[in-house]
Amino acid sequence: MTMDIRRMKVWLLGMATDDPLPFDPQANRPDCLCLHAKDEEKLGERIASLRSVLPSLPVFLICESISKAYNVEDFCRAARAAPDGIILRGVESAARIQMAETLLRVVEAREDLEEGSIALIAMIGDNGGGLLNARHFVHKHGRLIALGYDGDALEPGDGVIARQGAVATMLAARNLGVPAIDFSAARSPAEAFATSCHQAARTGFAGKLTENPAHIDIIKSAFGAA
Repeated sequence: MTMDIRRMKVWLLGMATDDPLPFDPQANRPDCLCLHAKDEEKLGERIASLRSVLPSLPVFLICESISKAYNVEDFCRAARAAPDGIILRGVESAARIQMAETLLRVVEAREDLEEGSIALIAMIGDNGGGLLNARHFVHKHGRLIALGYDGDALEPGDGVIARQGAVATMLAARNLGVPAIDFSAARSPAEAFATSCHQAARTGFAGKLTENPAHIDIIKSAFGAA
């Protein structure tokens, strides 16, 4: 996978809508489109629609945590829609990354997709297990392009646990040689979101996700235009 996440400073979480885009691409253009896989009944059609309007923007699907008996089919369904990448939540250990890697390889083979064409962002900073095991993330899989952090999932507000989680995620990302992306405060008011963006940038995160297109300029100001 040749995608360089370091050049992608803005993330927009697109919600399910009848329109192909939930924003004005001229006024508020993100660098990547993200969708919750579970919120979309026709993933393939939605991705095709987005690509027809903005073919230069990669489309990522956000998937819930997987285990041997949990959410595997949902994860494979998302992969069969052939997104540019998957953001996997609740990654508790390196074994979960290996499991995702294996599932993606199988789907790519069955769907006649190029091997490694679906990138992976592992969210280790949204659960206690991932943070406790952060020091064990030492082997970088080929399709892993970033680690993700979400302090809101750990502790409401700007608490001690959330701050420690940010540091642990950042250190794990550096050990792997990949960037870290901050998913916290995606729905915050503008002022609080701006504070969160600047804190993330100072900590060393490479980018931010928002659900509000009006926040795109805030992200660009904090992280620099891509």
